[in-house]
Formats: sequence, structure tokens, C-alpha cells
Amino acid sequence: MSLKHLILFLSLSSCIFALGLKDTYTISHLDFNASHIDPSIQNDFIIYRFEKNQHKKSFTSSRLLLSLQGSGLLLEDNTKGIVHVNRSSSLDLGPLKEKIKAYYHGFYPKMRIKEISFKQNSFVENSLDEYELGFKKNAYLYNHSSLRLTSKKKKKRHFLSYELKAYIKVFKASHNIKRGKILTPNDLNHQEELFKRFTSLPLQGHLKEKMRLKKRLLKGKTLYLNDMQILPSVLKGKRVNVRFISGQVRLEFQAICLEDGQIGDEVNIKRKDGKRLKAKVINTNLVEIQ
Repeated sequence: MSLKHLILFLSLSSCIFALGLKDTYTISHLDFNASHIDPSIQNDFIIYRFEKNQHKKSFTSSRLLLSLQGSGLLLEDNTKGIVHVNRSSSLDLGPLKEKIKAYYHGFYPKMRIKEISFKQNSFVENSLDEYELGFKKNAYLYNHSSLRLTSKKKKKRHFLSYELKAYIKVFKASHNIKRGKILTPNDLNHQEELFKRFTSLPLQGHLKEKMRLKKRLLKGKTLYLNDMQILPSVLKGKRVNVRFISGQVRLEFQAICLEDGQIGDEVNIKRKDGKRLKAKVINTNLVEIQ
């Protein structure tokens, strides 16, 4: 190699960074500088300046490389074609995590929350005390959602996306269960699973009352609260004791209840002779003709 070529090779080599171009950079100020790509650079310059409330900027790697090469810098491209630059917020996320935990524990008291991660949707730089916190409707049904932070003074809104890694115990059908079945512990399996999403609140505690299914439940499917109803005090098609009291007259007999009913409801009943009457549900399997 000639001396001329050796000098040219060494000159070009001194311009090549040891680190190649990455796909993501995080900065804490408004200016994205060449030194963010390689801290060892001596003649630093601004590549891009963020707006005050801007939190993210994306470049094509080819465009960014051309800009750097124009300033005499040669880099290797280790990206997939896009370079993302994010501004990090000085917001203390610790109290925010505690509020999210409290929100979810309000619906799932025994949920095990292992981790909460955030994705910044807009730049937040003030103290959390300066914002009012709001959750999206039905956010508790999902392991990821977004928080609304509204400035108390300027009423300006910011959004932060979050995601939970959490575990919760639910009840699943141990076999195919028909609609109308009165549930027993043998119908259900209690198991812990990774929380992803629910269609409504699942049953979390043990069955404390006699409950029956409002719809068919397939084996392995989660049991939700709105899948069940408390067993009525009187059941359609079942015998009930009927009581009639008027002054000194007291009659008791049995009849067939023609509809479900809870205590306090009025239901239709049918006597043995086929006559239909209205009666008020007084207790389990007991009605009274008013």
C-alpha cells in the first residue's frame, strides 16, 4: 500500500464510530445531538431540536446517515431502516404505579401485580401533584390501557400508556354446564392465570349462596359474575306452600309456581283444580295470597 493510500485509509478510519447507528435513542433535553449517537465525538452539533411538548421523533436511517456523512461522520447502520428518538420525562412514576395498583386491587383484591411498564404518549415534565388522574372506562378489564393526566391549572391533557404483568385466580368450568344448573364446587376449577383481558368481572371468591347459570358454560371457560344469578326463592314449575290469612281464617295448601320470584315479588301460581291466583313471595318456597 502506498503512503498516499495509507494516509487516506487512516483519515477515513478516524471518522468511523466504533458503535453503529442504533434503532432507538433516549434523550432528556430538547436537542438531539451527534454526541447522543457517540459520546466520544468532539465537534458536537445538533441533529434535531424538539418542540416543548414533543416527546418522539423518527428518522429513516438513510436520511440520518446522509446528514451525518455531510458533517464528515461515517457510521455503520445497525437499524432496520427507522431510528426512533424519545425524550425521557422527569416525572416520578413511583406514585403513579401505586395509584394503578390501588385501582386494579379495587376490582381484584387478590391480584398479584409483578410489574408495571409505561409508554409515553406525550411529554410530561411537571410533578404528578399538578395533575388530576383519570382511567379509561372499563380499564380494569384489560392488562393495558392509558392514563389521562389533566393539568389542574392549564387543563392541558397528557396521556401515558401502561401495561401490567399480573396474575389472578379465577374459576373455570370443570365440564360443560347447562343453563339453569345450580352450581356446586365440583362444577368449577380454581386456578391462577396471567391477566390479559376479561369481558366482565370474574367470580373471585367462593360461592356463598346458591347460584345458577344464566347461560351454558363450556368446559375450561372463565365464570363471570354476570353469568350467574342468585337462586330464586320460588322456582318456575316447582311446588310452593301457599298461605291465606283473613281475620280468623287461615288456609294452607300447595300449588305450582308459574314463574321464578324473589322475596317480595308477586308471582302467578296454579292450584290443583287449575285455578290461577296471584301471590306474594314471603320466603323460600312460601307465598301468601294477599
